[in-house]
Amino acid sequence: MPTSSQSPSAGVQPDDTLQVCDTDSEYGLGVRTLVPRRRGEVIHRFTGVIGPELKQHSLQVSPGLHIYDTEIIGFLSHSCAPDCRLDMAASQVVALRDIRAGDLLTIDYAETEDVLYRQFACHCGASACRHWITGRAEAPNAEGRAYLAALKP
Repeated sequence: MPTSSQSPSAGVQPDDTLQVCDTDSEYGLGVRTLVPRRRGEVIHRFTGVIGPELKQHSLQVSPGLHIYDTEIIGFLSHSCAPDCRLDMAASQVVALRDIRAGDLLTIDYAETEDVLYRQFACHCGASACRHWITGRAEAPNAEGRAYLAALKP
């Protein structure tokens, strides 16, 4: 795992099979794979700067430590039924299922984050969509409670 003194790109070659792109949605940027991926495949090995500060586009490495200034992983989109997972111990993005070329790569933010930089409404369309995304150790905030209450028939 990189230390806080390492450069975000130290020892890592640019990955021309992944593209940070506009998702054409309110969520902004995402990551698209330009080649097909197979279940279990390591899609990307990442590095970055590790420190105690929770930032937008940072990801939790361990309690109290976050990685930021990464080339790819800070832009992965959320889904309640993701096609990838982050292996924070090995610094890898791994495919959870086969993925077609051109698809956006998604992770479940609650799988790595105790507390999110910002909670948000989810419109991923998964059958088990949680509709409001929080970190795994936090309850929905006031905005989330109101949003979820408005969804109930």
